[in-house]
Amino acid sequence: HPSVGMASSASTSGAVSGETRGGRTPKLPAKAVAAVVGWYCATVLLITTNKFLMGTDFGLPVFLTFLHMLVSFLWCEFSANVGWSRRVPLKNWRDAGKVFALSQTLAVSVALAVASFKYVEVSLEQALAASTPAFTAAGGVLILGKQERSKVWLTLVPVMGGAMLAAGGEPKFHALGVCLVFASNVARGVKSCLQELLLNKEAGLDSMSLLRWMSLFSMLTLLPMSCVLERPGVILEKLAFVWSDRRTFALLAANCGGAFLVNLTQFAVTSEVGALSMQVLGNVKNVFTTIVSVFVFRNPISAQGVLGYTITTAGAFAFGREKQKERAAAALAAEHATGGFVK
Repeated sequence: HPSVGMASSASTSGAVSGETRGGRTPKLPAKAVAAVVGWYCATVLLITTNKFLMGTDFGLPVFLTFLHMLVSFLWCEFSANVGWSRRVPLKNWRDAGKVFALSQTLAVSVALAVASFKYVEVSLEQALAASTPAFTAAGGVLILGKQERSKVWLTLVPVMGGAMLAAGGEPKFHALGVCLVFASNVARGVKSCLQELLLNKEAGLDSMSLLRWMSLFSMLTLLPMSCVLERPGVILEKLAFVWSDRRTFALLAANCGGAFLVNLTQFAVTSEVGALSMQVLGNVKNVFTTIVSVFVFRNPISAQGVLGYTITTAGAFAFGREKQKERAAAALAAEHATGGFVK
């Protein structure tokens, strides 16, 4: 599906709908809004259970990511078997290569983000993650061949600047943890661009089908990586602990379910609004999850951190306004081309 307000034609833009007479700005469809809300809620579940798990004896970020992919694949298979979704085959080796690349960027981004929780608080990780749109915009130029307007690039300045300000104001700052988060951001930006590339009409994949293939390819590398980095003996010991501890077992089950929902809803959001807009929406999500983490984990937060979050949020809304103008311009052009009505 094409991106909203980017270098795609208005006739195929998934977010342009309804009449545009009288200069009325088109709004995002209810499906996109529902996907965003579901994404936010699932992320809160995933982030909070990640932090709890990393604070217990189950400190295996790579193996945890493997379990996320395993549960996602099993849910996709179950959905196809009961008729809730359909299995869509990959058309050619080229698409298979793109899905494999997507799976590896996902594995790297999630593993790095989870590993960072050993060194930084959830609030700091979420603040630094606000810089991801800049990496996504750069990836859009290199991978998708898109050119953003200068005003769009300018709105990313407060998005990143606010994140940097918030990071500097965090009481618990760890250099290695910050490096892990930024490396995860780069991988996440590339992943978002590959998602948009694969969710277009040419590839013919829907969100569930893409998640099914991506999780399968991810497992092929995550399991060997986990065995090398975290050792089979340690993994079995941790699994035995989880099986004997009901609280940790429940946390792990909720965490894996949250990971499946996050991946599925994130694909749906990308399909509706595009890679860059999805990442900026993610910044609003990050502020939301930061607030939740402060209340749940009682993380200390400084006045500078609050100011940084505020600037980031303002930048995200400025970005949204620029994209809304692009949608209005695209809808108006389509209206003139079709005689005054856009379906």
